[in-house]
Amino acid sequence: MLTGDLHSRERDRAAISHHYDLSNEFYELILDPNMAYSSGYHREPSWSLEEAQTAKLDLICRKLGLEPGMHLVDIGCGWGSLTLHAAERYGVRVTGVTLSSEQRDYVHKRAAERGVGDRVNVSLRHFRDLSGAGVGDGEIDAVASVEMGEHVGDAEYEVFTSAIYRYLRPGGRVMIQQMSRSNGAKGDRPGGGPFIETYIAPDMHMKPLHRTLELIAGAGLEIRDVQAMREHYPQTVEGWAENLESNWDTAVALVGEEMARVWRLYLAGGSLAFEENRMGVDQIVAVKPSPSGVSDMPTSQLDWLA
Repeated sequence: MLTGDLHSRERDRAAISHHYDLSNEFYELILDPNMAYSSGYHREPSWSLEEAQTAKLDLICRKLGLEPGMHLVDIGCGWGSLTLHAAERYGVRVTGVTLSSEQRDYVHKRAAERGVGDRVNVSLRHFRDLSGAGVGDGEIDAVASVEMGEHVGDAEYEVFTSAIYRYLRPGGRVMIQQMSRSNGAKGDRPGGGPFIETYIAPDMHMKPLHRTLELIAGAGLEIRDVQAMREHYPQTVEGWAENLESNWDTAVALVGEEMARVWRLYLAGGSLAFEENRMGVDQIVAVKPSPSGVSDMPTSQLDWLA
């Protein structure tokens, strides 16, 4: 049971630790080699989990228009799937942000192993406190947040989007991949229901897509594209569930049989929620307007999907 004020720095850190500090070794069993804990991009039905996650990471980097020398801030960087991919394949400098010490240490280790330690810095701090991580207001070329916004909370989301606006330079882009709940879902269970809220992700808050768009635009960011990816999530979860079953004995040894069974139910229920359109996930691209209003954003998402 979490204590303290909802979405205070201390409680947010405890909520993230509850879920993400379970065991790096456990997540390595479940996830693909990228360690991407978010919906993949299954453009081809035959793609493996790793292929779909790599395609998702490339899609994000293209949407952000990343080029060598740029500075990307990855808010809620997880185990570094996007952070490492962008640094290694796109030559950008990345400041990752997480509240999980397990994740921070993991990303630093992998960055050194992959020869991009000089371009990757993961900071254990709240998204509101990035000045201490070398993030200056109005200086950042691109910001990404991949399925982290659900942990921000409804009351704090304006603070979240305002911070992104403040960090970005004029013309800088943001890509937010975020889960949502349908308009018909019960408003008293924004975290996905009592099971998930109790055993998996306490304090998580999902809102309808239109509300998220209102908050992003309300911060002064110009929304340029929204790509629905709901149908991709069940395929991603199927891959995670197959990994869990294939490594069941090892998973039980790492986290215990009770937690392994919790995860089995969590994955099955989550997949069904997306299949039945009770939950969705979208990639939202926005830009901080320049004083002249001129933007180098492509006018069609087909430029990204090619």
